[in-house]
Amino acid sequence: MLSFLQGPALPRRHIANLATITYEEDTSSQTFHGPHEPYFVTHHIPTNKSFFNPPQHLHLFQTEEFLLEQGTGIWYQPTAANPAHRRIVKKAGDTPIHLPKGTYHRFENASDSEPLVVSFRVDPPGNNAVKEEQFFRNFFGYLEDCRKHGSQPSISQLELFLHTVDGPLAIPCPGPDGVKWWVSRVMMLFLGVVIGEWVLGYKRTYLEYYSGKDTGLELL
Repeated sequence: MLSFLQGPALPRRHIANLATITYEEDTSSQTFHGPHEPYFVTHHIPTNKSFFNPPQHLHLFQTEEFLLEQGTGIWYQPTAANPAHRRIVKKAGDTPIHLPKGTYHRFENASDSEPLVVSFRVDPPGNNAVKEEQFFRNFFGYLEDCRKHGSQPSISQLELFLHTVDGPLAIPCPGPDGVKWWVSRVMMLFLGVVIGEWVLGYKRTYLEYYSGKDTGLELL
């Protein structure tokens, strides 16, 4: 293990005991509701550029559902067979949007004046929701600490976090969806597990971000 190649240790906020966590100078936030609620987390996404507007990615084995609580969001699915599904606009009060497993997708706040508040669930739920909470706390906690300290996030650390929920970044490549699925998965395993975990010594979770407990959360 060549952990010294990571560079200086990144200072981490201690957020593991919080149910609501704020980011980006308090302009964005996420609130966790517990693994047995219909939607386990809610994101508050500002109108300006935010890391809560995720990059193109996919979920290898899970479907996702999004419920809009406030504002307007756009979901992009560039590889959808039906052209009508490649750009979907949803507003608060609309029916939830369902994304099948293996779907390349990203979403963003579509409004210049109103925040987007959206809740997530995964299918199958249960223990997967616990894993998802661990992922969300680590992924966005890490991005926030990088932002605060002027550090460039490591793609290997990000892919290692994504590996815990089988949700790799979508790698653009020619060919059918099955090829894209495997290319994205292999790159996640290589960059995240082989390089990130085995060579550089990154961890899949950090106690500052996730305590491993599913009780005792406190609201800010």
